[in-house]
Amino acid sequence: MKNNIKNLLYCSTLFLIFGCGSDDGNEEGAASYQSRGNITLSGDETSELGTSLSVGNIEVANASLTGTDKSVILLSENISVVDDELVYEDDQNGFVIVAADFSTGGSADIDKSISMTIVKDGEEYRHACTSPYLNFFTACGAGFAIDFEGKSVTFDGTTVINTDDDTILTMDGTITWD
Repeated sequence: MKNNIKNLLYCSTLFLIFGCGSDDGNEEGAASYQSRGNITLSGDETSELGTSLSVGNIEVANASLTGTDKSVILLSENISVVDDELVYEDDQNGFVIVAADFSTGGSADIDKSISMTIVKDGEEYRHACTSPYLNFFTACGAGFAIDFEGKSVTFDGTTVINTDDDTILTMDGTITWD
């Protein structure tokens, strides 16, 4: 089962990276949310990634992209969702964070997970975490929470691991939407 969850997280990341399309101007049916907030990064990779991610766009409960309605997709300003596809204005820089909360159902093994890809100058940095810790990735930590009713995602000492080299990155901040 652990390998199935790990494969699901990897597949979700790959789908988000490669599931992009062109903007045809047709945004019918897409829910539009205003997002606010920044995520502060700390750890060894900040020399490459910087110390802050500014969320420009958000998708909530988009099962077509994430496979679950218990998810929030946080996007940099230059990435948007049109007709359930990611649209990139600049594919050399940006980020996609998929935060999921299964604590109310959806997964027998994990309560919460993060799958994150940051692209900086064309280079991809992939990170992930699960809670509880299941012997892969790293534990997200108790400070990671999604409040769908309160319309917020909180990262408070939340840890994610680089899936290529096991470097830990810590995330802090609160993202809200209306």
